[in-house]
Amino acid sequence: MEKKILISTVSIFILFQIVSVSAAGSCKAGKLDLKLRLKPGQKYGMQLITELKRTETMEDRQENESFMYAKGMDFEVKEVDANSVASVEVTCRTLQMKVIRAGGYRMEYDSTKQSIVDDYSKIPAIQAAGVGESFVIKVTPKSKVIEIRGIEQMHSRMIEKINAWDEKYLKMEFFERHKESLKELRRHNIQSSYSKNKIKNMLSNIITAFPERHVGIGESWVDRVKIWGKNYEIDGTYTLKESAKGTVAIDLRAERTAEESPFSWVNNKGRKVGFKIVGSCEGRFEVDQQTGWLVRSKIKMRFTGEVIDEEADNRMTKPILKEEVITVEPME
Repeated sequence: MEKKILISTVSIFILFQIVSVSAAGSCKAGKLDLKLRLKPGQKYGMQLITELKRTETMEDRQENESFMYAKGMDFEVKEVDANSVASVEVTCRTLQMKVIRAGGYRMEYDSTKQSIVDDYSKIPAIQAAGVGESFVIKVTPKSKVIEIRGIEQMHSRMIEKINAWDEKYLKMEFFERHKESLKELRRHNIQSSYSKNKIKNMLSNIITAFPERHVGIGESWVDRVKIWGKNYEIDGTYTLKESAKGTVAIDLRAERTAEESPFSWVNNKGRKVGFKIVGSCEGRFEVDQQTGWLVRSKIKMRFTGEVIDEEADNRMTKPILKEEVITVEPME
């Protein structure tokens, strides 16, 4: 379940917007050079909130699930090289989760209020193990993540943490008989859920695409936007809307029409699943004009369509609706 939650949320692990607007003296004919301009020692606290609602119809029966995932993150600029590529340490400070699924399943967790010792059976161990952990990303001035360091070391720390919890709080006959297989399962889930690809996908929630050229108010550029659990990309249009009160506003609009071909991938069970969907994605990013750091953002996605199980005998289709809101805001 823990693995599925992370994948459905787009996995949800971190973060922040990395952009910057050049000083007025570097503008060309009133246009802005959108880029990151960080300095060693800068520190920021941000909260990434993902709210997901999903409805799937199976044999005239609707199944609903909702999910809320809020992660508080610290970002500290460690160094900036001669090419203005910044090394930023990312640390998870807090985690809140609320999951409601078909059949009456309900799970809530708040790292600021609940402890592992309270009731270990009700704690999402893999997610809880990530609180307090860190890794380092390298980011270009144009907000492209080109390297992630320390992931393997983070995995090792989390595995040791969970193994210790299991040993202490799962003192039962079943655990003693299956101790080694449980350790291997924990290791696999951590390495999969916190892979470099999943972390990059999470970062894409809050890293806006910036053009190489200078842009003026009202001008637009196109870049790819990850949708549908970060498993698919569509073209998105970004527009520089305004520059006032020390911030710059950028709007995002992306759309997928019925004329476009279905897409597919292999799910967690190794089955090939297809999706024929239509819908849209829209959002706004507000960026600090001096530092280039994200002030806040909000992205809304709504897609409807059909899920196609391509390996079923009758290629059964299931109507599906997915709505997602991703919010990034400052955190003290």
